[in-house]
Amino acid sequence: MKLFSGTKYIIAGLIGSMLLCGCSSQIAEMTEEQQQRVGEYAAFTMLRYDAEHRSRLVDYSEVEAADEAARIAEEARLAAEEAKKKETENADQKENDTNVIDKTSEDPDEGYTSDTIEDFLGLLPGTLLSYKGYTVQASYPEDNDVSEYFIVEANPGKKFLVLWYTLYNGSGSEQEVNFLADNIAFKCKVNGEITATALVTMLNDDMSTLQTTLRDNEEIDCVLIYEIDESAADDLSSIVVKLSKTGANWERQVL
Repeated sequence: MKLFSGTKYIIAGLIGSMLLCGCSSQIAEMTEEQQQRVGEYAAFTMLRYDAEHRSRLVDYSEVEAADEAARIAEEARLAAEEAKKKETENADQKENDTNVIDKTSEDPDEGYTSDTIEDFLGLLPGTLLSYKGYTVQASYPEDNDVSEYFIVEANPGKKFLVLWYTLYNGSGSEQEVNFLADNIAFKCKVNGEITATALVTMLNDDMSTLQTTLRDNEEIDCVLIYEIDESAADDLSSIVVKLSKTGANWERQVL
């Protein structure tokens, strides 16, 4: 035990007093261990009543306050990490929701867009449906000798926009064609703002109602007939063909 300054003198005095006191005049003898214990007791007694001595013990209320502050700081840190994690998850979810494309829509104006018109129409590989051009006519067909019984005439102030196609079967086998049964809507958009639906006629070459069997290596002509305003027909700037059926659509600009 390390003693403070002056303790040695106090111990010496106490030992001296103890040696001089007693029932007889003979001086009492003490071992070295007994002398050390007496010294320690004397030092403890002096420290206990020393007004200048300060306790080294820490106030427990201060310890509790420090622990509480540390606990609050840790809870705040964990709450901030959780909030940041949720913000990141919400942002990722929002991004995923934005990028979802529904390809099973029943709306004929929505859904999967075919790469080619042959793919959209379900034609066999090797079969080609080629666009050849367009004409503007007051009636179709214009030559009465072509169809004696079936001639379609445009209404007053209207004209026909006729789109010409060639269908060639190069699949290597016979091919059944029935566009009418597929319930396809044949439309077009003229000059970027006018949308028209193809007329449904009984003409043999009307593509919107085409029902035939093509032999291998056989080619036929077919048309789509749209009735539009005469002013638009006389000043064509763009033509976009738009085909649609349940769950799929296709479009292509031809002018």
